[in-house]
Amino acid sequence: MYCLNGFRDKTEVVREQAIKFMHFLIIDKLPLNDFYLTYVCPVLVERVGTLELIEESEEIRLELVKFLQAIILKYSNSEQLKPFLNDCVVILCQTITDKHPAIKELSCKCVTDLAEALPRDFHMQAENLIKPIVSCFGHQRFRVRVEAIRATGEVIMHSSYKGLDEVVGPLAEKLFDQIPLVRRTVAQVAARWLQDYRDRYSFFHKILPLLLTGLNDEVEETRNESTQLWEKVGLQYQKENEKDLKDQIDFLLELPKHYPTELKRPNLGCRVLVQRNVGKLAKALSYELTSWQEDVRVRCSQLLCSLALHAEDGLTQNLQELLPAMYSAARDDDQRVVVNIFRASEIMGFFIPVKTWQQLILPVVEDGAHFGHLVVLGGFIKGAPLEHVTGCLVEITKVISDDSICYTRKKKLQTELVKCCDAISEKISKSDPEVGFHLFKILISVISLRDPENSHLTIELLEPLVSTLQFSGLDCLWGAYVGRLLGHIQNEPKSWLVTTPQRCIFETILLHSNSAFGENLPKIGEILAQSLHPEADPESRLKTFWALSTAFDNKSVIFRKSSDLVTEFFEKLISEIFVPSLVWRPGLTAEALRTMAASCLLCALSPIQGVDLFKSGAVLRQLCDKLAPLLISLMEDASFRSRQLALECVTVLKKHASGLGIWTNDDLVKLYPEILKRLDDPTDKVRVCALKILPEIFINAPEAFHEAHFKAHHELIIDTLLTHFDDDDQEVRDLVFDVLKVIAEINRDLVFSKIERHQPLLCNKDGCDAVLNYLNELKLD
Repeated sequence: MYCLNGFRDKTEVVREQAIKFMHFLIIDKLPLNDFYLTYVCPVLVERVGTLELIEESEEIRLELVKFLQAIILKYSNSEQLKPFLNDCVVILCQTITDKHPAIKELSCKCVTDLAEALPRDFHMQAENLIKPIVSCFGHQRFRVRVEAIRATGEVIMHSSYKGLDEVVGPLAEKLFDQIPLVRRTVAQVAARWLQDYRDRYSFFHKILPLLLTGLNDEVEETRNESTQLWEKVGLQYQKENEKDLKDQIDFLLELPKHYPTELKRPNLGCRVLVQRNVGKLAKALSYELTSWQEDVRVRCSQLLCSLALHAEDGLTQNLQELLPAMYSAARDDDQRVVVNIFRASEIMGFFIPVKTWQQLILPVVEDGAHFGHLVVLGGFIKGAPLEHVTGCLVEITKVISDDSICYTRKKKLQTELVKCCDAISEKISKSDPEVGFHLFKILISVISLRDPENSHLTIELLEPLVSTLQFSGLDCLWGAYVGRLLGHIQNEPKSWLVTTPQRCIFETILLHSNSAFGENLPKIGEILAQSLHPEADPESRLKTFWALSTAFDNKSVIFRKSSDLVTEFFEKLISEIFVPSLVWRPGLTAEALRTMAASCLLCALSPIQGVDLFKSGAVLRQLCDKLAPLLISLMEDASFRSRQLALECVTVLKKHASGLGIWTNDDLVKLYPEILKRLDDPTDKVRVCALKILPEIFINAPEAFHEAHFKAHHELIIDTLLTHFDDDDQEVRDLVFDVLKVIAEINRDLVFSKIERHQPLLCNKDGCDAVLNYLNELKLD
């Protein structure tokens, strides 16, 4: 008693020495006897077991808890400790909530020791400790949290179902703890409850998530330990229910057909345990997957993967409830959640019949797809066994290739569409032309409408499809499907705007279809005639003209397989597109369109080796009669580029006419004066262009033009050229010289006399001498 009075001394040193002495006396020297505890325990309660803080020193309080722990350990499993259970619990209820972390940690350890010391009696007071222990779950020091979780595990083992209900929620929150040891301790506690808690069969659905979540933990050590604990739980459950599971144990020894090689199938006990509780687990998961807390969504998505793996086809009945939450979670900003949802979908796709998930997912996609739907759909397709999903691909691809879905400019939706196509490509066979077309349409739509941030979605996306469908090359793929796609997009092209999906797809076809372009000339010609109508949207017309010009740069490839249709195509193109487009209209927009039309016409008319653009002179004659007046008019256009292009176009037309023998004297007489006028053009580029094409215009002139009664024309040409022979620009003088040499072929004597007559008046003496020397040499020849 005298020593115990030292516990109340005013001096801290005295109290400390009194505790140490009593520890030595009671623990080390005196035998087991509840007589001593009769005096000691009330003093301990007095000092640290009351609501009012009696012992102010943290160090002394810690020593008192250590003393209590020593007493519990010494008197463990003895009748002497039983009468003091209430005192111990009263003390621990207070010390667990102490502000000093070390006291909290030690007090939680004492709870575990007390439960082990009085296993048959601890249940009478266990539930009183739950609230104080749970209050430690949020403590800053992780060791306090770990010991609190372990203490909770012991307390619940001796409590009623109310205690379990009280701690499951707070314990689940510790699954999101940043410290791996804390999460690992939760798994350990959950595994023990699943094996030893007396009412565990009624609470499996609440305890299972605590352990299953650990199977997908970020830390390998936690994953491995959780897996080992879970396997033990499963084996125990299998043993306990051996009679019920006898048939499955005896006959279901082999893995299901096509079971994913990268997955390890859980033992039968684990699977059955989850399958019998899957309804309650799925309902809770579908709620928590949409939680506002990021960590909760991550852990729930991990748990969903484990649930799908264990439940197998047992999730079929719960799929309708889970899918909306999965769609939402698949749109999460945290990529970990998205990856887990895709993985869970893939696992479900393997076990759940294709017809089942198809009937649930496709109607939702049809009603208005967002990228979350496609993440889930892609996972199901990827996971589904090949032999089961192949027959359903036509319906699936028909839905996602619908205009309302694949005509999208949303970045993430485009990305997921491509991923879905990749998943489908793994399941497709060569005998699926319908599926092939749908995939082709989706990919072309994505390429044509891609978001600027999706710059990687280029025409190269089609290459895997070529391999999947076993085409010999990309041109064969285009040839197989582009005709049908053209028919699909041919819907009022006259009303297209620059952003219209069909116009963007048509532009992609023009730029990349190569020989398939030539194989579909009638369809392309019809769409061009409407989309380039003068009343169509100007910006849309500009873009289409540009694409057509770019395509015509590759005419040797485009027309290599379709030379028979080329003339009809160009006849339609010139008559219905270029002729109306070159007619003068007021305004800057109309001016830009004339320039672009002229540029496109030049690309179109440029001759290519091996392909005759015009079958006969009669066809070309009609087209020339329509084009020539417009091109002559265009030489007076306000845009210098239009004037330049008009000059180049008439030159190309002249070459075609000469080749087909329809270039006449009347054509030359009508044309050359307009070109000569361009020598006075205010823009040097146009003047130079006119001088460069004059030799092409006059070379091989009709025989009638050489005759004497055309002398007036010859004089006009020579006098105009000599006017520019004195130009300050040396390039101009050189070009004039080249033209004079061609004119000399028509009327040498007149050129000679004109030069001699004008030489004294011209500054370009050297040029005149050069011309005269050339003419003399020409005479000698």
